[in-house]
Amino acid sequence: MRTLPVTLPSATLLGTEIKPVTVAKDLGVYIDSHLNYNEHIIKTVFDCIHKLTRLNRIKHLLDQKTLIFLINAFVFSKLFYCSTVWSNTSKENVGKLLQSVQNYACRIVGGLRKFDHISGALKSLKWLKWLKDKLLFNDLVMVRKCLNNFTPSYLRFQRRSIIHLRNTMQKNDLELLKCRLKTGQRSFAYSGAKLFNDLPRNIRETNDLNLFKKRIFKHILNL
Repeated sequence: MRTLPVTLPSATLLGTEIKPVTVAKDLGVYIDSHLNYNEHIIKTVFDCIHKLTRLNRIKHLLDQKTLIFLINAFVFSKLFYCSTVWSNTSKENVGKLLQSVQNYACRIVGGLRKFDHISGALKSLKWLKWLKDKLLFNDLVMVRKCLNNFTPSYLRFQRRSIIHLRNTMQKNDLELLKCRLKTGQRSFAYSGAKLFNDLPRNIRETNDLNLFKKRIFKHILNL
C-alpha cells in the first residue's frame, strides 16, 4: 500500500522552532505521516510476542481456561486495541505480522510445536482462522454499536431513507460518503458503511447486539 506522506510546516512558539515528527502516539495508537500504521503494527506485534513468550514459559503451570484468560487479557486486548482505526493497514501487516501473533497464541494454548498445523486447534477454540476476519468482525460490530447509539455522537451512520426519502429496497442501507480517492475510501466512515451494506439482509436488520455478533461470526465462518 503506497500513500503520500502528510507534510506539515514547522511552527515557532516563544522563539523555539517546533518541527513536525513522522510518527506520533495518540491514545495508544501510533499514527505515521503515511497513515499506513506500519509503526503501530510493528510495536504491537513485538509487545504481543514478548508477552506470549513469557506465558509460554509458565504454561505448564496453568490449565487451558486460565491460559486463554491470560492471553485475552494481556495479548488480544493489546492486539485488537482500536482496530477500527488501523484495520485498513496493508495486507502484509495483517496476513503476516498480526497473523503470527494469533498463530503463536494458538500453539501455546493447544500445546503445538512450531511446524504443527493449527487449523484443528483454532476450530476447537472457536477462534476465527484468519486475523483479517477478526478485524472484519470488529468493524461490523462497531457499525452496529453506532447504529444502536452505543458510541459518541461523532460516530454515526445515516440510513439512505432518511436522506433520500424514497421507499426503495435499499432504503435501510447506510449512506456512503462520496469518496473518489482510495485514501477516503479507507476511512471507517466509508468502509464501515460499505461492509455493513454488503451483509445479508437478515443480519443487517438484527438490532440485538449479542445476536448480531453470533450471526456475524457464523457468516464470516461460511465465507
